[in-house]
Amino acid sequence: MRICIIGKFPPIQGGVSMRTYWSAHGLAALGHEVHVVTNAKEAVAPFRMLMRAEDWERCAAAHDTGSVTVHWTDPVDRSQSYIPMASPFVSKLAATAAQAHSDQPFDIIYSHYLEPYGVAGFLAAQMTGVPHVARMAGSDAGRLWHHPQLAPLYDHVLRSAEAVVAVGAVAERAIERGVSPERVVPGGGFVVPEDLFTPDGPELDIAALRAGARADPEFSDLVWGNFAADLPYFGVYGKLGERKGTFAILAAMHRLMLAGSDVGLIALAHGGTAVQRDFRARVDELGLADRVLQIPFLPHWRVPEFLRGCLAICCLEQDFPIGLHRPIAPLEVLLCGACLVGSTEVIRKLPNPEQLAHGYNCVAIDDVNDIAKLTQSLGAIVADPGPIALVGARGRKFALDAQEQIDFPQRLESVLTRAARREFPTTTAPRIAAGRRTESTRFPLTQMAAKALAGIDPQASAGAATAIPIDEIDLEDAQNLLVEIDRAVSAGKITQLSLSQAVATEIAIAAAEKHHAGRDGAGCDPLFRLHCGGWAVGELDLVRLAPVNDRQFQLLCFDYDVSNFLGATTIADLPLAAASHPSHVVVFDQAANRNPLIVDAMTARFLGLVDGRKTVDEILRQLDQDDSISTSPDWAQWIENLFRWGLIGLRHVDFNT
Repeated sequence: MRICIIGKFPPIQGGVSMRTYWSAHGLAALGHEVHVVTNAKEAVAPFRMLMRAEDWERCAAAHDTGSVTVHWTDPVDRSQSYIPMASPFVSKLAATAAQAHSDQPFDIIYSHYLEPYGVAGFLAAQMTGVPHVARMAGSDAGRLWHHPQLAPLYDHVLRSAEAVVAVGAVAERAIERGVSPERVVPGGGFVVPEDLFTPDGPELDIAALRAGARADPEFSDLVWGNFAADLPYFGVYGKLGERKGTFAILAAMHRLMLAGSDVGLIALAHGGTAVQRDFRARVDELGLADRVLQIPFLPHWRVPEFLRGCLAICCLEQDFPIGLHRPIAPLEVLLCGACLVGSTEVIRKLPNPEQLAHGYNCVAIDDVNDIAKLTQSLGAIVADPGPIALVGARGRKFALDAQEQIDFPQRLESVLTRAARREFPTTTAPRIAAGRRTESTRFPLTQMAAKALAGIDPQASAGAATAIPIDEIDLEDAQNLLVEIDRAVSAGKITQLSLSQAVATEIAIAAAEKHHAGRDGAGCDPLFRLHCGGWAVGELDLVRLAPVNDRQFQLLCFDYDVSNFLGATTIADLPLAAASHPSHVVVFDQAANRNPLIVDAMTARFLGLVDGRKTVDEILRQLDQDDSISTSPDWAQWIENLFRWGLIGLRHVDFNT
């Protein structure tokens, strides 16, 4: 395909620019001819990246069978002047795209971010007759789209698009504003390049960067502070702001300095005029000028150089007003094997946050504005840097696992391909354990059974769950349906006992979730499930660690194999009956929004022996007496995996008390 992408691009700073860049090159690597239309060269400091000659060369590229070509809008000059003056971004972007189309037609236009790119994409589509796919980010969907003077236009842009890439609350709002539901599609996730964001590679040459930036009049003011990087240093990067934790970390740095800690701070971070002024004034006021260095934004592919040089990287966003915002920076930190110090708000926005634990693969800050505790956490890292490498290695494993199943950019390619053909997107049937649990996805097998019962015995189904829309089945509906299915099985109308077993399984799981939701789980935050002596744990000592179960889940036992139902989307996928041997399912508190986990018998036995007093070693010895198991070194990894998955906490046992 010939794909036109209208959006942010380097040297514009930020997550949307980064995603556009890697999406363009990812699609080109799949063999597509990608044309990026952008106003990125019109970006000005401080939100403009410092680009070297070799960085500019990376913007466009030829891949094996695909390519990326960049069409830059001209910087505003006298020939574009009008009153009141502003760069006519929308007009230039739309016209540039239309002109590129006239040279050789595009198959699809894809815009990312509503202003000005979505509007320009809409106009270019109107001018060329090419289908338009629109995508939003956090700040445009969460702020701009709610502005009364902007929303009517954005609504029209989205209603006119061939497809709107959105999920969750953004997708719901798009439908409420008139976008046809079948045109709202998930675009798949985004994958941070794992070959680039690695622990191995060059570190940023701070002295060379400082010299190069100061030699450029456009960037000379963006290098500020006297810290020479001659001490270990914490890092922050992104935008400055009160809700980014900027001033909290300055207060903590001040206390560390007074306490005699030899540590600095490098900020690959900037903000608007007011916050930039306040940041520098606060540094001076606290006497931190010799401990702080602010450097210009760098291209995304150079961020790993910065991360590798930091003692730890702080991502302290808290009380951020745009709930849709999902920062990518913490995942980049983890992929580089660096030590992430993150607010609990940021950490819980990462994929699979239940696999993160304070002191194990990250450092979690419960309240960024509690300066005393923030100082204590940072000071502990300075005083004992020994665990940093191991915490970083575990964090990298988490990040690699989190990205493993993301189909980027193939999912985006599929959306663009179908839109180019003007084919309405199709949705796949829900599958057990697919994605996060919502009320509409708790009963996929029951919904399938309801359809089957309607086809076999319409009279019976009329009084069961199919009396309401199938996608609205709840626990009570499922229980009623199971009665009718059992009658049909007894009467010989349904020959698959597994259909009844599958519905009974979903009922048992949903009932356990509902029952568990009413229990008091206060004070049992799974993010803080590791209790050790220091700020982080080194190698796990199974002799001195006792597993803890904070009753965050229930363990269900079935007398048939529930794994037989995994992946079933039609009745034909089910066996006549599930295998008749016990199986075990861990069911989490409904508020945890976690899918149930099928565990083996030994794991179920182990979890049943956890009482908060016996150490891991003692439990393993008891299992060995009962079942003659082999306590090989593999058991250590098995226990660690139970901890990683949030099935147990770990508490250090002091044998001297």
